[in-house]
Amino acid sequence: MTIVFDPLLPVWGLGAISAIAALISAISLWRNWKSGFFRTIALAALIMLIANPLIREAERTGLNDIALILVDKSASQSLQGRDAVAARIQDDLSEKLEAFDAVETRVIEFDGAEETRVVEALQRALADAPRPQLGAVFIVTDGQASDAEVALSGLEAPVHIVVSGADDEIDRKITLTNAPRYGIVDQSVRVAFRVDDLGYDEELLNNAPAPMVTLRVNGEPVLSEPVPLGEEAGFNAPLTRPGSTVIELEVEARSGELTTRNNIAVLPISAIRDRLRVLLISGEPHPGERVWRNLLKSDPAVDLVHFTILRPIEKNDNTPVSELALIQFPQDELFIEKLTEFDLLIFDRYTYRAVLDSFHFDNIARYVEGGGGVLIAAGPEYNGRRSLASRRNLSFILPATPAGGAVEAAYRPEITDLGARHPVTAGLSEEDYWGRWLRIMPVIQRRGQTLMSGPSSAPLLILDRVNEGRIGLLLSDHVWLWARGFDGGGPHAELLRRIAHWLMKEPELEEEALSLLEDGDALIIKRRTVGDAPDPVRLETPDGQTLDVTLEETDAGTFESRIDNAPRGLYRARAGQLFAIGSVGLAAAPEFQDVVSTTQRLSNLADSAGGGVFRAGSDARAPTLRRVAGGADYKGERWAGVVRRDAARIESVKDAPAAPPLAWLILIGAALITAWLIESGRLAARR
Repeated sequence: MTIVFDPLLPVWGLGAISAIAALISAISLWRNWKSGFFRTIALAALIMLIANPLIREAERTGLNDIALILVDKSASQSLQGRDAVAARIQDDLSEKLEAFDAVETRVIEFDGAEETRVVEALQRALADAPRPQLGAVFIVTDGQASDAEVALSGLEAPVHIVVSGADDEIDRKITLTNAPRYGIVDQSVRVAFRVDDLGYDEELLNNAPAPMVTLRVNGEPVLSEPVPLGEEAGFNAPLTRPGSTVIELEVEARSGELTTRNNIAVLPISAIRDRLRVLLISGEPHPGERVWRNLLKSDPAVDLVHFTILRPIEKNDNTPVSELALIQFPQDELFIEKLTEFDLLIFDRYTYRAVLDSFHFDNIARYVEGGGGVLIAAGPEYNGRRSLASRRNLSFILPATPAGGAVEAAYRPEITDLGARHPVTAGLSEEDYWGRWLRIMPVIQRRGQTLMSGPSSAPLLILDRVNEGRIGLLLSDHVWLWARGFDGGGPHAELLRRIAHWLMKEPELEEEALSLLEDGDALIIKRRTVGDAPDPVRLETPDGQTLDVTLEETDAGTFESRIDNAPRGLYRARAGQLFAIGSVGLAAAPEFQDVVSTTQRLSNLADSAGGGVFRAGSDARAPTLRRVAGGADYKGERWAGVVRRDAARIESVKDAPAAPPLAWLILIGAALITAWLIESGRLAARR
């Protein structure tokens, strides 16, 4: 029962009347305290009449207290039967709570494949639980939480942590302490790591012998050495080629450890060239020369050195000095001393003019065999005694030799069947609308891959590998027609860019490739090849099983297989000499970095809410439960409290006047008459 007011006037009006009444009362008491006393009673009764006090009575229904049980279903809870232990703890808690009167039990499960977020799960559960009814929260977990440091305030019920893991667990893990993601080709990067043994007896663990750590680069073992526990170790990883280099570190397993998933650390390092150095040698000015120059100069990652050789050194034709070059062509410096510093050498309609001798061409051949790239963009000069194909030292690495003079005829370049599967020419835009070229050099092909063809299926673009290097032959000098938009033009920039980058061993343009991709909860195995249907891919799953996966063709030269609902973790795949590594979920997920159960990680959360932290032990029993009053101790040595909240729901409300208006009027009248009698002296005369 409570007293409320329903004034007959606005609050400001009631306040004004009260102020006037107080002033009148003060004057009356000052003039005659006896009569003033009764006048004050009259004024007070008048104010109460206007204020209209009501007696409110509410009909209430008692509500049950609520006890929340949050059960951790994260991935680490599956280790060593923790999930079964957690289920028994849940059943034990539910049974004990049911023994209490007026207690409602709510069980909420939360998971975490990448990490366990206990506080986040608790906040979601509290959002659906009325705070006045909340008696206690029980969290059944292994104690490892990535958000354990998040503060939780304003909670008037205890939070009890029940740890499901045993107190004698041990685990070994390897952690990358310096993990660069990028590097420069032909430069090494520093990779550092540490091996730790975690568990109940740190002194015993730290005195264990140094475990063996195996280093693998792109799936191939490189070395295996012992590494001291708890100390940082490292090595310099060489980056010999552009693209991704996968570094794997695996420490040998310890007997009795919880899991070996954190015994492996994987670091993909993307190696990029600092600058791509291209040497462009033009044999004579022609419209296509500017196409090459503009393309290479527009790429900010390319350093271009360009020379046009117009005549031999010894030639003297009385040309004025003002029209001669200011510097002599540095053939020895370019083709002997610094040739290996270039990533690509392009001969654009080069005609032999005795500027380069046989020793220079022999060095170019060795440059290609050692890993360099050469592209010959040929025109009519490719035939005859001044052709590059006539240079004995160079001709051995050329994929095709001239078969006569240039053929002057209009034709539309076409992609060959092989070219449709090769990443250099596959998917070039609007092939049906390409413009015509007007010249092609006939050749006799000796080796290599023909990706584009001209009239009568004559080879137009040939790419070939020579030992460690690569060579390309473009048998027409009319690519500039596409650049000018002749007959509709064509994708000249994209074509030339792909050719140049394939010759410089761009990983994205490799014709034989294997990759593992994550698509939600699925793993996609992707294989690219220019050959026939590839053999099944050998796949190693996170649990150590090996599968042979058959791929299906999804596009020309592209084969895929999809594994839905793939288990989370690290996958390795092999197809012949190809190797790929990938993961579903985070490869280094926090969930498996620290897996030893602990009572310390969530102790701050329990302490801030007045709860306790209990280890279930081998019998998987929850602590004893007690009903406690608000503000009392909520925990003990082996007991946990459930607060008695006595919450109620209001069903109905009834209001009644504290006194009828007539009563207030009678009181006002009686007080005023008494004051008048005192002031007139009649009340005193009668006495």
